[in-house]
Amino acid sequence: MFKRALPSLSLVSQITLLMLLLGLLGIGGMSMAAWMAGSIEGNAHAINKAGSLRMQSYRLLSEVPLNGKNAAYIRQMDVDQNSADLLQAVGRENLQPQFFALRRYWQTTLRDQVLAAKHPQDVSANMAVFVSQLDTLVAELEHKTEYHLQQIALIQRGLVTFTLILLALTIWFLRRHLLTPWRNLLSQASAITAGDFTRRYERKRVATGNAHNEMDILGDSLNSMSVALGEMVDNLAQRVAEKTADLQQKNQVLDYLYRVSRQLHTSAPLETRMQPVLKELQSLTPLSGVQVRQYENNGAEVFNEFSQASPRQPVSPKVGDHAGETGESLSWSLRDERENYGVLLAQLPPGQHLNDDQQQLVNTLLEQLTSTLMLARQAEDQQQLMLMEERSAIARELHDSLAQSLSCLKIQVACLQMHQERLCEEDAALLQQMREELSTAYRQLRELLTTFRLTINTPGLRAALQHTVDEFSRRMGLTIDFDYEIPPRSVPANQGIHLLHIAREALNNAYKHAKATEISLSLHASEGEGEITMSICDNGEGISPDAGRQNHYGLIIMQDRASTLHGQCRVARRPDGGTEVTVRFRPEALPINPQEQV
Repeated sequence: MFKRALPSLSLVSQITLLMLLLGLLGIGGMSMAAWMAGSIEGNAHAINKAGSLRMQSYRLLSEVPLNGKNAAYIRQMDVDQNSADLLQAVGRENLQPQFFALRRYWQTTLRDQVLAAKHPQDVSANMAVFVSQLDTLVAELEHKTEYHLQQIALIQRGLVTFTLILLALTIWFLRRHLLTPWRNLLSQASAITAGDFTRRYERKRVATGNAHNEMDILGDSLNSMSVALGEMVDNLAQRVAEKTADLQQKNQVLDYLYRVSRQLHTSAPLETRMQPVLKELQSLTPLSGVQVRQYENNGAEVFNEFSQASPRQPVSPKVGDHAGETGESLSWSLRDERENYGVLLAQLPPGQHLNDDQQQLVNTLLEQLTSTLMLARQAEDQQQLMLMEERSAIARELHDSLAQSLSCLKIQVACLQMHQERLCEEDAALLQQMREELSTAYRQLRELLTTFRLTINTPGLRAALQHTVDEFSRRMGLTIDFDYEIPPRSVPANQGIHLLHIAREALNNAYKHAKATEISLSLHASEGEGEITMSICDNGEGISPDAGRQNHYGLIIMQDRASTLHGQCRVARRPDGGTEVTVRFRPEALPINPQEQV
């Protein structure tokens, strides 16, 4: 019962109970010793009284015969025999029979004999019996007193032994239930301070489930705190890892955007700049199949496509919209307030999406791509404008200098011919030859001025050719087939001017001489060689076989322009009738700045 009741008490209550037990044991032992010592305190007085009776007996025996003076000894003997201390001691020690026998013997026998005796020898024998009885009584009192003292000593030793045992149990209890748990708690606290949250306080009495032990309660609280701190530290470590990964990703994105900015603003061709940008975008996002389509003239009919797979992929204008076999197709427009430069296309795999950071990355990249395409278009337009201005300036200079000089020479030759009757026949023929050569030079100069004064009002070669085709279609009253199969902006503006003039010259020849009903103009690019071929075909009368030996200055100009393009121009009759003009050349690299043009 005690073992079942003790664990229900708190640790403080148990320690208090042990202290109370020790205190009560000490107080009880001292009280018992004091009580037993008090109980034998009258025995000493009784022994003294008995000794006094024995002394008085010897005095009476020495005073025999007695007289009136010695009567006081007899009265003293009676008083001492009836002493309260002696009576209490005799009664306490159960010696009444011996004491009463002694007193009867004195009162009935010895007292009278002592009063009547004349000589000490008369009562000496009876006095010896009386003293012997007194000695026996004193011996009994002394024996009883020694017995009580032995009992007190035994009780004291028992109490001391029990006290020592209880004290040892108290020390053991304190070490087991207070010191050892306290050391475990300190060790766990030190481990928590060192960052080890795996240490746990273990209960000593798990089976009893003591809910009142303060050390166990403190240990449970410390375990809970350790678990909470461990979870908190793990959460903080996880959040730090997530923040670190997020910062690393943001740093990677910023580094990517910085390199994109530098990559897109180099002097390399646009398709070369686009490839690493689009390739790395796929590594930073779940997007795949990323492509950039560069529109020409703000429309999606004709575009140039760039991807991370190859630096440049010529795309037909008839190619449809971007669509993937799996996943979601995404598109972002590359435009500003004025123009539409193209579109960014990509595939998003099923079950994935762009987070906010990735969407922000794409938006920032869209701004840079739009800026790059805008600068490329502005550079191209500026190059074309500067080329047109330069050619207009040359045309003005030729008109103001060489054209006027030739006109003046023609007038002077005409004036000389008016007086040819004064000249000999050879001089007149030479003068006529000079006039024809001047007329030829003047016509070539006028053709050259017309060429230099020709302007391209729309950006891009395709728009200029389309404008030319529409112009000659209206002149001839028929529809000229136009097939444009080369990538946009693959021909620089300075080469595009020559190509446009060759096309106009060929169409003009067909208009003036061919009498054709079907005319076609086509451009296509060879995939492996990188050459561009332009063909103008008609079903008219065809060019004469000796056209090369006649004064076909238009054909000569086309040949010269093809040489300027570092290409070839071939004019031939078609087997089924008509004429075919074919020009082959390799485009030059597009300059990044107008100042870098050839």
